[in-house]
Amino acid sequence: TDPGTILSLRSRIDPADTLFIVASKSGSTLETLSHYAYFREQVVKAGVKQPGRNFAAITDPGSGLEKLAKEQGFRWVFPNPPDIGGRYSALSYFGLVPGAVAGIDVGELLERATEMAHSCDASVPVDKNPGVWLGAVMGTLARLGRNKLTLVMTPKVRTFGYWLEQLIAESTGKQGVGIVPVEGEPVGKPAVYGDDRLFVHIRMHSDPDDARVRALEKAGQPVVTLTLRDKLDLGGEFLRWEIATAIAGSI
Repeated sequence: TDPGTILSLRSRIDPADTLFIVASKSGSTLETLSHYAYFREQVVKAGVKQPGRNFAAITDPGSGLEKLAKEQGFRWVFPNPPDIGGRYSALSYFGLVPGAVAGIDVGELLERATEMAHSCDASVPVDKNPGVWLGAVMGTLARLGRNKLTLVMTPKVRTFGYWLEQLIAESTGKQGVGIVPVEGEPVGKPAVYGDDRLFVHIRMHSDPDDARVRALEKAGQPVVTLTLRDKLDLGGEFLRWEIATAIAGSI
């Protein structure tokens, strides 16, 4: 929503040759509709005869955005299942449509999510259940005062932390309690930390060992390390963290 960012983007694209995806669960998100109004104006100024064809919408069925998209001739409208909460929607149309447009193998991404779903089935004991186990660690340590969940991400998966931050903060920050995600903070030496942290280190299988994380472990700080085989494993991680956040909130 920063004007400088929008103007910078405008200078790098040709509106006449761009598909814009307008995504809002409620269909009334002010920022999203403001972006749409601005870029539609740019498409019209570029001389496009059917400006609506440069847009696709992702929204709940029956929303104002769905009505607007049909009225203004959007190329596509993707009605998302309405029982999915916004921050739990990474594996719905909200995540998969932009992913497909960007060239991601969404079929394999969903296979990885299905693999994680089987691993997290209710029949799997907690100590072998990756989603429930992680949520139990988060919730239990938060109750003991370690409610600053500090994300240590390697460069190849760094932006995954942006999504985790919103998922954890919005989901658990209720009724005067909550887990505070710490995202993007440089890793310090063990001496600078107190007893209010849980560190989660997310890395790729090909990433080198991180001496800073090992130092935290040796100093007695709780560290959970999650290793991905490749980037498509993020499909499983979306599901693991959604389950873990629900478990942590329950605890």
